[in-house]
Amino acid sequence: MKKVYFDSASAPTNGNEPFWKPWGATGWLLRLLAFLGLLFALLLLLSLLKSPKDNEEIADVPNPIINPDTPNPGRVPVDTTANFPHDIQNPGENLPSPGENNLPPFDDDDIVSDNGRQIVGNRLNVILNSNADDDTFNKWADEFKALYPGGEYKIVYYDKMTQLLQIEVPENEREQIMHNLPTQITDISFKVFPDGLMGDLGYHPNDLVFNHPETNWYFGPIQAYDAWEITKGSPDVVVAICDSYFDLDHDDLNSNRIVNPYSVMRRTGNVAPAAGADEASFFHGSMVASQALGNMDNGRGTAGIAPECKFMPVSLGHQITSMVVLQGLLYAIYHGAHVVNLSVGGVYDEAVADLSIEDQIALSKQIGLEEQDVWDWVAELARQRNVTIVWAAGNANVFTALDASKRGNASIKVSAVNKELRKADFSNYGNFPQYDIKESTISAPGVDIIGAMPYNTYNIGPGTSFSAPIVTGAVALMKSLDPTLTTEEIIEILQETGRPVAGSPSIGKLIQIKDALLKVKENFAEFDDIMSKHNKFIGLWESTSLLYRIDENGNTTNDRIRLLFDIKSENEGSITYYEPAIHTDFTAPITISWQSDCIDMKQTEIARSASHERTYSAVPYKCQPDEEGLLKCSHVNTNGDVISGYKLKKVRHRNLNGE
Repeated sequence: MKKVYFDSASAPTNGNEPFWKPWGATGWLLRLLAFLGLLFALLLLLSLLKSPKDNEEIADVPNPIINPDTPNPGRVPVDTTANFPHDIQNPGENLPSPGENNLPPFDDDDIVSDNGRQIVGNRLNVILNSNADDDTFNKWADEFKALYPGGEYKIVYYDKMTQLLQIEVPENEREQIMHNLPTQITDISFKVFPDGLMGDLGYHPNDLVFNHPETNWYFGPIQAYDAWEITKGSPDVVVAICDSYFDLDHDDLNSNRIVNPYSVMRRTGNVAPAAGADEASFFHGSMVASQALGNMDNGRGTAGIAPECKFMPVSLGHQITSMVVLQGLLYAIYHGAHVVNLSVGGVYDEAVADLSIEDQIALSKQIGLEEQDVWDWVAELARQRNVTIVWAAGNANVFTALDASKRGNASIKVSAVNKELRKADFSNYGNFPQYDIKESTISAPGVDIIGAMPYNTYNIGPGTSFSAPIVTGAVALMKSLDPTLTTEEIIEILQETGRPVAGSPSIGKLIQIKDALLKVKENFAEFDDIMSKHNKFIGLWESTSLLYRIDENGNTTNDRIRLLFDIKSENEGSITYYEPAIHTDFTAPITISWQSDCIDMKQTEIARSASHERTYSAVPYKCQPDEEGLLKCSHVNTNGDVISGYKLKKVRHRNLNGE
């Protein structure tokens, strides 16, 4: 990349006199004015993101360090000083002290190949049950050191907030220790797995190519313009971008929509790049975030797919491994994210791409089983909290499920299409009907995707890293209409409404955002329709809002509750409060009365479960039309608060969080 030069028309025409040596005062003045005009034109071009001329070269982007404390008038201040509960204040002798409890870096010499997957050879990760407390950490550490007392076996890091530990072991014993530990420590619930590299940050762009028709090419094929007519997103939906670093001062990212920023490596809210960070990781997070959530209608750069949703930036740094990704993901899950974007993935030896697809499929069933078990566990935590995880499929042109984090249907895996709307040649893939394998969920454009670069600049680049945030934004729009949508339901809608990718059966359909949103709205109850024919209300309906349980002391808990109405006749039915975390229904009868302008439903008894002692108090529900004519309901909870604004959707088949 080189410095910007204008075309030859801006150069002096007299071959004997250079530009800096003008003829007399008049010539000097004219050249000064020309120079100022030229400078103004350059600034205007950059600010408006105009296309460079064919013979222009593009400015190199330096590798500066963003200081979030530097005043910048007009910017929304972001609190990056929050502290997080990572440490145990009085840890036992086998855990690092608070001052020493930092995730240690690794050297290139520590990286080894494990069946083609690159991992940190002398590390193992441990994830404890989500209910683990300080005593659990100390107990696990004591039992581990009793089994492995030598100095070469040690706990080098733990994170109380995400229930993770990292241990250092001799490389030649790593595999054996990983398999033995679960049978040696049996009184604590945990899983152990290797620390695989997850640093696939996509193709690094070489040039800034601001050719405007080229950079907006992908919005049309995915129906973005039509989708924005339906919704630009709800501020109640929080999207976490777990990625390298972020420039929160950028015009396309800075806003009052930023919530809970967090850096895994610093363990603070400072998500700006560190000194020495490579250029790819420096800009990668900002690009990904802007593609999912970038500001709209600010006259700058581009716009994200969900420009009105909340943005949770989670910095993973520039040494991205399984441990780092898990910490970022668990932080997002535990801090209120509804959708999480992960444009990272496993790093493989080049020889893996040369294997036949049959060999790659066979290899995927043999490697990373411990990691897969952990990712399944985390997916269950996400399911309980109704968090949807979106992964970039990867850019190695290999079978997606070689990466243990991208197996099964618990998350969304995004492959890339090119400008011809065919599979991008670098994109990982995963669909083979002949083997009953479907590991590529959906596809999105992944070539010449524009995004925010540090210091209010922009770039375009290829990679599934930039396909995933398009889908993440679309999922955020879907959840803006219906926050109760499960990942399984979202996948079903995306695949049902997607457009087949010509000549590319090995990747998922091309996302069609407008059609997906219309499908979400398809099952919403229409007030006038039901009022005209009461029997249309008969059936199973679910609230489009997740409620929160109030405990016996009147405190709001973190337990998310699904609310269902099973209408048996025009005058009666039942209500169900479903708790995903404990897989339990609490049910009570209801009566229905029809007014001229509303439908009243009254819970006549306390809702109970046959398997749990908890109960739900009887409360009345009222349903009226909203501004779109859809059925909007409200109720008063046990604290006297009015809970309103949720719609009812017809449930075709009961499918609560994959149940």
